[in-house]
Amino acid sequence: MKSGLWDNMRKMVTLIDDLRDCGVQDYIKLPRICVVGMQSAGKSSLLENICGLDFLPRGDGVVTRRPLKLRLVHIQERLQPWAIFKEVPEKKFTDFTKVREEIDRLTDAKAGQKKNILPDPIELTIWSPDCPDLTIIDLPGITLIPLRDSDQPDNIEEITLNMCKRYCEDERTIILCVMPASQDITTQRSLKLARQLDPDGMRTIGVQMHPKFLLNEEVKLRLGYIGVKNRSQQDIINKVPVQKALRQEEDYFANDPRYAGIPQDILGTRALTEKLTTVLYQHIRKCLPDIIKEIDTKADECEDKLKLLGTELPRDQKDKVQLVFNLLQDYTDGFKNTMDGKYDKNEATITDEEKKIELTGGAKIKQMFNELYQEYADEKYHVTDCYLDKDIELADQLHQGDSIPGFPSFDSFLYLIVPQVQALIRPAQDVLDQIFQYMDEISQQILRKVFTRFPSVLDEISEMSRKVIESQRAKAEQVVINQIDAEMNYIYTNDEEYLTTKADLVFKQNTKTVDPKKILVRELRNRVDLYYKILIRNLRDSIPKYIGYYLVKQTLDKMQLVLYDQMNKSDNVFQMLEEPVYILQERQQQQKTLKALKQAKKVLKQDPDLSKGRG
Repeated sequence: MKSGLWDNMRKMVTLIDDLRDCGVQDYIKLPRICVVGMQSAGKSSLLENICGLDFLPRGDGVVTRRPLKLRLVHIQERLQPWAIFKEVPEKKFTDFTKVREEIDRLTDAKAGQKKNILPDPIELTIWSPDCPDLTIIDLPGITLIPLRDSDQPDNIEEITLNMCKRYCEDERTIILCVMPASQDITTQRSLKLARQLDPDGMRTIGVQMHPKFLLNEEVKLRLGYIGVKNRSQQDIINKVPVQKALRQEEDYFANDPRYAGIPQDILGTRALTEKLTTVLYQHIRKCLPDIIKEIDTKADECEDKLKLLGTELPRDQKDKVQLVFNLLQDYTDGFKNTMDGKYDKNEATITDEEKKIELTGGAKIKQMFNELYQEYADEKYHVTDCYLDKDIELADQLHQGDSIPGFPSFDSFLYLIVPQVQALIRPAQDVLDQIFQYMDEISQQILRKVFTRFPSVLDEISEMSRKVIESQRAKAEQVVINQIDAEMNYIYTNDEEYLTTKADLVFKQNTKTVDPKKILVRELRNRVDLYYKILIRNLRDSIPKYIGYYLVKQTLDKMQLVLYDQMNKSDNVFQMLEEPVYILQERQQQQKTLKALKQAKKVLKQDPDLSKGRG
């Protein structure tokens, strides 16, 4: 491999490792390699071949019982290799026999000494002149049957499969599927799992040594297969060094006639190491732009959450009072801005589809106003359609008195119009109630958001704000009822249309001879219909004004002053002002996350070209 390309690969892998050192992997998925295989498939031997070191535990049955996050760092100088565990960072291991013992100790400490398997990983970094720059996770082998006299549960197969799924399902994870040479790969559960998680084979590399399958013609993987010969059990018993085993592996593939027609670049540990390095490098280049975007987005989300959580609760009483007043200011500003329809960047993440579904704030209230008496305002609507001619004749008979016949009585007009006006009270009250409920709902939503960190006082402040809205609702209702009462009890209009067409109401009749009673009925009907239209037109203007002023505007104008006044009279709120533990924990978690993300941004800025995928 060319020196320049190798250097770029190293830089790219190191960049991801530096991001991992910042702690970003807890919040953002980073590219990595996971090794999966059946129990005793040879995963540990393969990893030792890649590292060039003998350091992993050996034994019968399940040996890898906790995932091992192995970070390999290639050093240029021919120095003695060393290793450091994350759980014991102060201790530097140069004796890799001690590394094996430490892995056993850390495994037993969490999983016990009876072969139990846990998903909690051991993290180990190795620096060596013989290893490549890679980050590999060695997973416990897929186990079909629990060992006798062990802590392994009966569903050990399900547990080990689910563990592999959890680590390998992310699309940024390269799957290194290890299969023993003694078994047909078509029967391998590990390969079946890899194909389930990576159906197109875009991120799976197979490792086995049967010549039949190495050419990638039987069970195809986009990244293909690499043939590797691990040390035999006898080699391990005889303590054959890894470096010697690697030389023997090269001789084996070079001299065995079964591999004569197979390309050399898919045979041997060195071929696998180069393949892994190249694939990981390409994978990082592909994923890096999205990773950078996710870091930026996550950092913005953390800052927004921290802004909402606010600073820690002050201890001084005056500072507490000021804090509550500032929160009340935020609440009333948010309430007013919502009603006024002002833009709020914190709410600007609503999708276009959501915006089309429902109006909010003042726009929604105007929509309610527009619907008030809407059906009565239609040109085709006539209020007297509810009366038969005989009903109108009866009205005239009842209220004619001893006056001369042939003239409609004003009391007949009242008899017909007043019940229709009275029926307008209920729709007006319904609209008033809808607006009241909507305002209270918006008010409570904003209060919960502003006082999210102080649930102990939220109920009391919510009750105070609700009383302000209820008080203004009562005032608005009284004005609305008075308006309709006035229309009902004092019949009068200066409407030009009514005054100029009153003659037509009398003479707009069929020229043919008709029954005088029919003429009288027609005149009364026309007068009631026309006056009702004028009345509806007036009420559709006036009632929204009264509700808009007395309920909406007066609530918004008075809310802050009333709440300030109530707070000054109440010591209870300030005594109850405490942050729950979960708020404190959330703030600490967001601060920790933001610190890691900011550190990651600094790492990315150190080499702008590399972070843009130009490496």
